[in-house]
Parts: sequence; C-alpha cells; structure tokens
Amino acid sequence: MKTIIRNRRLIRLLSGLFSLIIIAGSCEIAEDLVGGNATVAKLEGEWTCDEDSEIYKSTTSVYSVAISPDPDNDFGVIIDNFYGISAAVYASVSGMSLIVSNQTVSGGYEISGSGIISSGYDVINWNYTVDDGSGVIDHVTAVYTKN
Repeated sequence: MKTIIRNRRLIRLLSGLFSLIIIAGSCEIAEDLVGGNATVAKLEGEWTCDEDSEIYKSTTSVYSVAISPDPDNDFGVIIDNFYGISAAVYASVSGMSLIVSNQTVSGGYEISGSGIISSGYDVINWNYTVDDGSGVIDHVTAVYTKN
C-alpha cells in the first residue's frame, strides 16, 4: 500500500513539474498574445542603413534610421528616415519578419516591402519598392545594422 501511495505522489510531482515547465516555456508566446511583443522591444533603437537602389546611385546610400514601437499597434514599429527621406514608415512584426504594407508617406512616396530580422536582432535584410510619385518604381535592397 505504501508503494502505491508513493507512486501516486511521484506521478503528481512529475505532472506538476512538467506543467510548470510548459507554462514557463510559453511565457514569451503568452506575452505576445496579450500585448507587448518582445521582438518589437529588441528592435528599438538607432540603426545604420546601407542601401542599394536601382535608381539612386549616390554616395549617401549609408545613413541612420531610428526604430521605435508603434504606440497604436503592439506588433508594429515606426521607422524614421526610411529610404533617407525623413519620413516615418509603419511596419508590422510577424515572427522574425517586418512587413511594410503599401503606404504613402510625406512627400508622396509610396512604399512597400519586407525585411528579415537576424536571430541576434542586430541585422535586418530588406527588400522594398518606392514610387516617388512619378510612376517609376525603385527596387531597393538594404541592410540595417543596429548601432
């Protein structure tokens, strides 16, 4: 009888420990589901952009951008000085990707594209298009490196 009671206690203990491990491992997922995306927080800060444009071949293809959380979207960021035009662009974070949905920013620039975030959250590889209002679409690749 003592052996049966000990076995039941051991099973309960192991079940409780297993449940605790599962709950602790899902904390980041739960945090993302209820707001406060951890990736957004890791992207916040100053970045150096090294851009390669099909249209603009200038020596100023390296410039600074700032990424900050979007106060209206827990899964969004605001990128200031995107494309070097002193405009704010809104992007959504999905896993390790950034998506810039088609949007028109100050100056009439129409921008859309996506970026892949490195596992260290310190590099973003971008592909995007920009129409300055003339109808000519600039295809751009860029690498953001966190300062």
